[in-house]
Amino acid sequence: MSGFTAIRAVTDTLDTLLSTALGVATERNIPPHLLTATTPLLSIYLFRVQPNGFVNNLDWQSVTSSQLRSPPFGLNLFYLLTPYGTDQSQIQLLTGEVMRALHDQPVIRTGDPALHADLATMTEELRIIPHPLTLTESLDLWKSFGSNVAYRLGLTYEVSTVLIDSQITRNINRVAERVVDLGMMR
Repeated sequence: MSGFTAIRAVTDTLDTLLSTALGVATERNIPPHLLTATTPLLSIYLFRVQPNGFVNNLDWQSVTSSQLRSPPFGLNLFYLLTPYGTDQSQIQLLTGEVMRALHDQPVIRTGDPALHADLATMTEELRIIPHPLTLTESLDLWKSFGSNVAYRLGLTYEVSTVLIDSQITRNINRVAERVVDLGMMR
C-alpha cells in the first residue's frame, strides 16, 4: 500500500530506473519546453494523472479484528520523456536507449532496487507501458506548454497501477459464534 506521496515516489522510481540504465542525467523538476540542454539529458515530465477504474471494486480491508479501512484508489500516471543532446543523432540514440531500457524492465515489483522507499509496501506491481500519441495529440501536448513552444521528439509512457491508501475507517462487530438449529420440520 502507498500513502499520498505515491505519485512523487513513482516519478522518483522512474528517474532512478532510467538514470541507472542510461547513465545520463535526468531532469524532472522543469517542464521539458524550458530546458535548453546541449549535453545528453532526459526530461521526465508527468503530464496526466487518471483514475484507474479496475480497482474501484476492491473490498474494505481489515485493520484490526474490529476495524475496516476503505479500499485504496488507483491511478494511472502518464509521462512525457524528452531526450536532449548536442545534435539530432545523439537525441535519436538516447531515444532508442530509453525505449530499450523500458522494454527490458516493464514491471517494477516490491524489492526492486529502483523502487522508492515510500512504495516499499505496495501490493500492486508498477507496469510501464508505451502510450503512443498520434501526431496531432503530440502537437497538442506541446502546444499546451505555450503557443510559441517548438515541438520536440518525445516518448509517452503510462505507469499503472498506483494505489493510494484511504484514511476512512469504520468499526465493526464480528460474528463470534453462529448457532444453526437443524431440528426436524413438520
